[in-house]
Amino acid sequence: MNKSRQLLVPVLSMSLILTGINASFIATSATAAPKYKVTYIPKNLGNPYFDAIVGGFNKAAKKLKMKVKVVAPAQAGATDQIPYIEAAIQQKVTAIAISPNDANALCPTLKRAMKQGIIVLTVNGDTAASCRQASITPTDFAVLGKYLVDQTAKVMGGPGDWAFLSATSTAPDQNSWLAGAKTYIDGGGQPTLKLVATVYGDDAPEKSATEASALLAKYPNLKAINAPTTVGIAAAAQVLSTSPRKGKVQVTGLGTPNQMRQYIKDGTVKSFSLWDPGLQGQIAANLIKAM
Repeated sequence: MNKSRQLLVPVLSMSLILTGINASFIATSATAAPKYKVTYIPKNLGNPYFDAIVGGFNKAAKKLKMKVKVVAPAQAGATDQIPYIEAAIQQKVTAIAISPNDANALCPTLKRAMKQGIIVLTVNGDTAASCRQASITPTDFAVLGKYLVDQTAKVMGGPGDWAFLSATSTAPDQNSWLAGAKTYIDGGGQPTLKLVATVYGDDAPEKSATEASALLAKYPNLKAINAPTTVGIAAAAQVLSTSPRKGKVQVTGLGTPNQMRQYIKDGTVKSFSLWDPGLQGQIAANLIKAM
């Protein structure tokens, strides 16, 4: 494989935040463990990133006498996960793990779940600390914004215009990374690069493709699109793969190997990055058992 086409996988730490829990919960009982009922609510259905998290949950659950039910809305709207939280409360599950679509809209319902004695974890994104008992994030969000800007600079190989193609406008994880990128840029990071737009594909393939096409039409001098979302990067790569501007506009960001393999092979994409999402599911399942 040509060096310019190697996958870039950042060595970034998995982060675990605990709030309002006595440290004694880590000790596990010597008696036979009961079966645990867990509801995991990803942002939306059909997203390969969250499918990988589900795989991690299922891998760990086999050894923990745990049943994991996965439910999610079709679209990643700010309030679309609320009915699934309410259903889990009615089912009196042991724990709810959720990858939130909004940092604030879900809080009242999540607090109600905790009042019912249900463990609440956020996975991959976060809410206010008062709305969950623990949060599992895949990396240090404080450094990822800078990483994405530097990643874009590397694939561009020189000065020019570029754009972000993000998930939803309310996504806590992506918004944190975009804020970090802005701080880095405002502080003088990669001064030869010009961020001309930030658009949102709502983690939907069709809308992400539409937004990518619109960027190409609106910005004739565009040199790169960075999509820090697995749905967005695959959609942008698909658009570029059949575009006359293939090779002139670079696509990078965060994607899974299975999604991006064809675009690496056909030269549409030079490089992209990702951690192992499945580890979050494994950590969440083990944490729930411990708690």
